[in-house]
Amino acid sequence: MTPWRQRCEEALGAQSRADAIRFWGTSHEGRPVFDYRFEHTLAAVRLAKWLAPLAGADPDVVECAAWLHDCRKVLNAPRTPDHHAQEASDAVAGILEGTDFPPGKIPAVRHAIEHHVGLKLTRRLEPAETACLWDADKLSKLGAASLVHYNCISGGFGPVDTATILARGRHWLGLARDIAGSMNTDAGRAEAGRRLAFLEAYYEQLRREWSDPMEPSTP
Repeated sequence: MTPWRQRCEEALGAQSRADAIRFWGTSHEGRPVFDYRFEHTLAAVRLAKWLAPLAGADPDVVECAAWLHDCRKVLNAPRTPDHHAQEASDAVAGILEGTDFPPGKIPAVRHAIEHHVGLKLTRRLEPAETACLWDADKLSKLGAASLVHYNCISGGFGPVDTATILARGRHWLGLARDIAGSMNTDAGRAEAGRRLAFLEAYYEQLRREWSDPMEPSTP
């Protein structure tokens, strides 16, 4: 049997590479300039593996859901309606066929994927596996790695300069605060707070450096 992690990574990689090359319109040595979907997923998987045991969730379900949660999402697709979660859920059984992933856990993987969408929650998600995927996915959009991902793709959506990044960052901070306030798990909330504080400090520093004239540093 094929190891399920290998199959998930292969399935995601094939989809995300093709989509990244389509979006950027160029590649280097057969590789996309930046494979955002794959990089985002790697971040979510790392967070899922860290978060699941802290939240008492099944680690295999949460990690598998993290690998596949965006396996049918494409760059610059129409935002509404967003069917990628259901499409990814529908693909799970086929991707895992012939692997060593326990078939009895597939419904839990699908449930988590179907409920990972959105940037703000009005209620806490259940069960723990679904809650952990939402937290892992959204935590990957906060912090230092998220800035790397954002800055690597920002030029793909139109002309960009420092002032534009700063303006977009100010808008994003409002959404980031909503994300941080919507975490399902205790560990997720604590980590979101740390990452949000970093983002706030980063954009404040960028604002200070880009002011005219530059403002003095705060002691």
